[in-house]
Formats: sequence, structure tokens, C-alpha cells
Amino acid sequence: MATRVVIPDGSKMPKNPIVIEGFPSKGFVSTITARYMIDEMGMQPIGYLESDNLHSVAVIHDSRPMRPIRVYCKDNIVVLFSEIIIPIPEVPEFSRAIIEWLKQAKPDKVVLLAGISGKDTEKDHEIFAMANNPQVTQKLRDLKVNGVSEGMMTGISSELLLYCVENGISWISLMAETKNLPDPLAAASMLQILTRILDLKVDTKRLIEEGKKIEEMFKEITSQLQRGKEGYKAMENYSPMYG
Repeated sequence: MATRVVIPDGSKMPKNPIVIEGFPSKGFVSTITARYMIDEMGMQPIGYLESDNLHSVAVIHDSRPMRPIRVYCKDNIVVLFSEIIIPIPEVPEFSRAIIEWLKQAKPDKVVLLAGISGKDTEKDHEIFAMANNPQVTQKLRDLKVNGVSEGMMTGISSELLLYCVENGISWISLMAETKNLPDPLAAASMLQILTRILDLKVDTKRLIEEGKKIEEMFKEITSQLQRGKEGYKAMENYSPMYG
């Protein structure tokens, strides 16, 4: 079986859609963003990616087995959403399959989402962006989103970005600064920018509230682990056993 994106008979792709890619990235920012968007907008599954390299993986939601990489749609928005990390050796094959699908879909624009390692910035969960559309670039400036002049991208996002660049397809790359795993607050920051760029109405209130709880929980766990390490070092310094 070749790796391919399948849109079964009876499902319909919109003409010249906006395609949003949500594969796992640092902090799972891209997948949290895509999943929340799918739920809040009431998007419907219209397809999936199949491959022998998925090693018979199935996920279950609401007692329903599903493919781990799915295509969702509402109006002219299409989201390619993955719940699994693609191993590096298999990235080229999966990227080729998605690119073949994009050739048929003829997207109006492609939006790439990613989490990146935390930077020393004044703002938590800072969003960075690149785009080749002048109107989008101006919107990003108006929203005070920082651009990226130097750096490196890897994985499926990088393959899709190069395809768009080399074939004159309008593209947007959004990257959220993250230090946590998972990081719903970084996803909320990304979603606030994404929805403004695309003129979508998605309330991020629930994501922010849940994100704060998750962040506090992870901070407490980290603090406990740190205290445990310090206590262990103290034992090493003062216990006769370590004499």
C-alpha cells in the first residue's frame, strides 16, 4: 500500500481551500491548536492518510476507532491533523503523499503550524511568523508578530513549505515559543493570531483556562522534582553513607 491521503467517495473537498497543517511539534502546540480549532468550529472528518508505515495504529475517540492522521473540513477551511509523530526516516514518504494531495486540492493558501524552543523574549508564548503574501505580512505587522530572518525548519512542515515556495502557492508559517510539554497556552496564543489572519471566530477562553491549570500542574511537578534533587544532593554532602 502506497502512502496517500484518501478522500472517500461521498466526502467533498472545497474548491481552492485554505489548508492548515497540524502535525506534532515541540510542546504539541500545532496539534493542540488544530484539535481545538476542529472542535470549536465543528469541523467534520472527510478523509485520512493511509500507509503501511503507520504500523496498524488506531486511535479511539468517543468509542469510535479512527485513523491517527485525518482530514477535517468546514466551509473553505481544511485541516490535516495528526495525533502521531512521524519518524524522521519516514518524513519524505509522508511529505510526498501530502504534496500529491495538495496538487489535487489546489489550495488558496497553506498554513504551517509549529512549536519552537523557548527564546529569551519579554513575552511568554511569543509568536513568530513568515508569509509570502503582502496582505498577510501586513496583518502580521499590525498584530505585532515578529518575523523570522534566520533559522532552520525540519520535518513535514519544511517539505510542505519548500513545495509551496517552489510552486508559487501562498503560504503562512506560524511558530509559537514554548518551554512546556504539552503547552496549551502557547497553542492559545497561536490560535489567536491564526484566527485573526484568516478572519475566523474561535473563542480561546476554554483553552486558556485549561492551559493555565495544566501549566500550573507542570510547574508544581517540576518544582517537586527540583526539590527532590536538592534534597538528594544534601544527603550526598552530609550523610556518613557518602563519607
